[in-house]
Order: sequence, then structure tokens, then C-alpha cells
Amino acid sequence: MITSSDFKNAVISAAQSLKKREDEINGLNVFPVPDGDTGTNLSLTLSGCADAIADCNEPSISAVADKAAEALLRCARGNSGVILALIFKGFAQSINGLEVLDAHALAKALEAGCNEAYSCIDKPTEGTILTVIRLAAAKAISAAQKGKNAKETFDAAVSGAKASLKSTPNLLPVLKKHGVVDAGGQGLVYIMESMTKKSSDYVSASSKPDIKPESDEIKFMYCTEFLINTAKSDTGDLKKFFSQIGDCSAVVPYSDFIKIHIHTNNPDKALAKGLEYGELTNIKIDNMRIQSNRTI
Repeated sequence: MITSSDFKNAVISAAQSLKKREDEINGLNVFPVPDGDTGTNLSLTLSGCADAIADCNEPSISAVADKAAEALLRCARGNSGVILALIFKGFAQSINGLEVLDAHALAKALEAGCNEAYSCIDKPTEGTILTVIRLAAAKAISAAQKGKNAKETFDAAVSGAKASLKSTPNLLPVLKKHGVVDAGGQGLVYIMESMTKKSSDYVSASSKPDIKPESDEIKFMYCTEFLINTAKSDTGDLKKFFSQIGDCSAVVPYSDFIKIHIHTNNPDKALAKGLEYGELTNIKIDNMRIQSNRTI
């Protein structure tokens, strides 16, 4: 069984470990844009979550997971950070009301996290963190069905994630071109490994790839993120609008706010659309061409 304390400590451990891997993951970042910040985004996202749940002493794992999911969405940075938050959101919703997790509940929750991520991303791409969580969840389901306990089931998920990560260059040509695995997927593997107190290296300091990002490949210049403070849950119009003004868009309703992420050349239009729904907070707009040039 996995308790609320087990879950909280695992998340905090993963945040601490990921911080040490930040630069390494940044060095793998060529997709969806070569702006070299995937490690930073994942680390800041997970660290914000760890801080939010550090003093949480709720006895049920459901309550801690819900608090973690909300914190992740509020703190989520970049495409990878948003996807990580979506995985936790689906996970938390799946275990609503549970005090502890057995193998079957754990596997089902990982599958729910995977489904949530795929459903909220405008154009899911294989060979990314999405593929990694999908195979991880599938391995967990298989392990639970074979009678494995919760720890063994999560170990199976980690093994599935690692195997999936190795396959990412075969699914996404830009990764093969640069000789790297997906940065977001690598981050997720490190997170999951750290949650089991295990660790491994795919890219050591001595073998870090020499990537020269091509900033002219960036079609949409601004990574635009913000929260809309609103209780509205009907986001169909928002999703349609954001899909028309950029790419990598995600519109994620949660409780009394909506998380927005998009790569666009018109952040002004994105903000204006958000204002139709409610007050805006946590606004962040980054010029990814400038970020890319800094990594060269």
C-alpha cells in the first residue's frame, strides 16, 4: 500500500533530485522548440508543488494528491511542465476519496493521468513525454493484473517509462537528427526513478550532446502562460480559439481557475481572450527565439 506520507515524500524527493538534473535535461531540449529550458521548467514546476505540500499532513493520499495537482497546475511552466501537471491532475481525480493506494488503484491512476494529458493537449505528439507516460501506465496495468503489489507495480511503470524513453528518437525525427532522447520524457523518467529512490544516467556530463539549436525553426515566437480566475468549466470556445492562434496549446480547467499554455505570435490576443472569462494571474511570456539563441 502507498500512504499519503509515502506519496508526499516521494514528490519532495523527486523535486530535489530533478533540480540536480536540470542542466542535463536542458541540454536535450530540441522539441517542441529548441529553447533549452525543459529541465528548468520541469524543476520549477515540481519544486513549486513540493513546497506546497511540504507541510500537508492530510491522512488520505487523495487529499495530498489533489493539493499536489493544484499546485502543479498553478506553478506549471512550459509545455513539459503543463503535461506533468496534467498527469498529476488525472492521477488525483482517479484516486478521489481513497485513503491509501493498492496496486490496482495505482495503475488505474497512472492510466488516468496519461489520458488526461493526451486529452488536454491540442495536438499530442508521439516520441515525447506523452509516449513515456503511456507505456509506463500500460506496464503498471499489466503488473497489477498479474497480482504484483503497489511497489512492484510502480517499479514496472518505471521500467516501462525507461524503455519508452529509449524509443523516442525512432518516433520523432528531430530527436534522431540530434542524437538525443526527448527532454520531457527524460525528465519524467528521472522523476519516477527518484520517487522509488532509484537513479540512473542516460546522458552523463562527459557525453552531453553538442546541440546547435536552429532558432529559425521556431514558427511561433512567444511561450505564453497564465491563469484565469474563474469557476467556468466550459472551455470549448477557449480551446478552439487557442488552436487557431498558435501551437502546443493547453486549456486546463481546475476548481476555480483555468491554466493556459500556448506558443503564439500574438500573446496580446491570448490575454484578451482570457479576460473574457475572468481575471488573469501568473502571466508569463517568453521570447523563445531569444532563449534559443542563448543556448547556442
